[in-house]
Amino acid sequence: MNRKEHWRLNKFTKLVVCQFLATGSCLLVILFYSPLSETLLQVNRERLVLYSMLYGLSCLLAGEVIGLFVNNYRELLWKRLVLSFASTTLGSLGLILAVWTIEFEFVGRLAIFKIVATASLAVFLFLNFLSGLNRRNPWRVLPVFKGSTLSKIKHELSTYADQIDWFEYNDDLLKGDLVAFTKAEGIDIVIVDDGSKGTDVMGLLSSGVRVMGVAAFWETFGQKIPHAEIDRSWLTKLDLRQRDPLVRRIKRLTDLFVSFSALILTLPILLFCCVAIAVDSGFPIFFKQTRSGFLGRPYVLYKLRTMKRNSESEGAQWAKDKDKRITIVGRFLRKTRIDEIPQFWNVIKGEMSVVGPRPERPELEEKIVSKLPYWKCRYLLKPGITGWAQIKVSICI
Repeated sequence: MNRKEHWRLNKFTKLVVCQFLATGSCLLVILFYSPLSETLLQVNRERLVLYSMLYGLSCLLAGEVIGLFVNNYRELLWKRLVLSFASTTLGSLGLILAVWTIEFEFVGRLAIFKIVATASLAVFLFLNFLSGLNRRNPWRVLPVFKGSTLSKIKHELSTYADQIDWFEYNDDLLKGDLVAFTKAEGIDIVIVDDGSKGTDVMGLLSSGVRVMGVAAFWETFGQKIPHAEIDRSWLTKLDLRQRDPLVRRIKRLTDLFVSFSALILTLPILLFCCVAIAVDSGFPIFFKQTRSGFLGRPYVLYKLRTMKRNSESEGAQWAKDKDKRITIVGRFLRKTRIDEIPQFWNVIKGEMSVVGPRPERPELEEKIVSKLPYWKCRYLLKPGITGWAQIKVSICI
């Protein structure tokens, strides 16, 4: 059986195509579906192209933050549509701000609506097209080991049943010609573990088969790594502190763009909640707390106060279900996550990122480390307002 070519584009290619679709949508709407009085029709063509490219870039930044480009096979159609619309809507803020700053004019509301609708539909159809191709061409996977680890992998990835075609392992495979077997069956990926030392890895790679370790496979398809697979050997392969400086700068610009936009858009809500807190439980309105940040450095985190004053007079405690220390207004703020809004100020100061590991209090860390020995490797990244686990849950539900 010949091995099929997979239509799974890497993330960079997806970003390039979506950038082209958003840019093209902006140009199409302005040039052919806008009145002559539209602001962007009054500028020269070179600046119009630049504005359109800026809109495309803003859409990509917004899409990256809200998880539009995450390879999530459980995602429902309506979820993908909502994420596409949200990213193109947030991207329009960058276009409006740029045009107003340079031209001292606002882009027409009807033009913005048409641009957002066209771009979101184009991106949605493109991602759906890729998803359809992927489902008709599942990965053919052969694990060359047995045991509880394999059972856990299959159970964890059971929701990806239409994406992975599992082949059963047997001892005769290692004794025979494994390379010939993978060619005959069209195997795409061979998974190996520490007990697969007799596997002809070079022969498999030379024949075009991907060979992956358990942790790498789990991370690629499950978008996470089990704690049992994290050890010193895995950690030594990380290079988080030496990441590409360009990537770090782009992430920083994205954080600043999202934070300033979020604070401006949520200012009315923030003011209303401040008044509600003052009426419900008095002052102070804001709550400050020391958390562990990048490389373990402490910083002061800001939130809207949701608990009664002096709620931790007996020392640091974790919040509980139906915690009596939480105020009436505080319950609403916690449920809607509005109490997290002031943390965007921490992002602007450079102490946090929009997406990153959730920060913990220094006095509670030792209890966590006693159960998760490598928990402190989170310090290699800036803490985030939201984390990867929260994004995965919100996208997958």
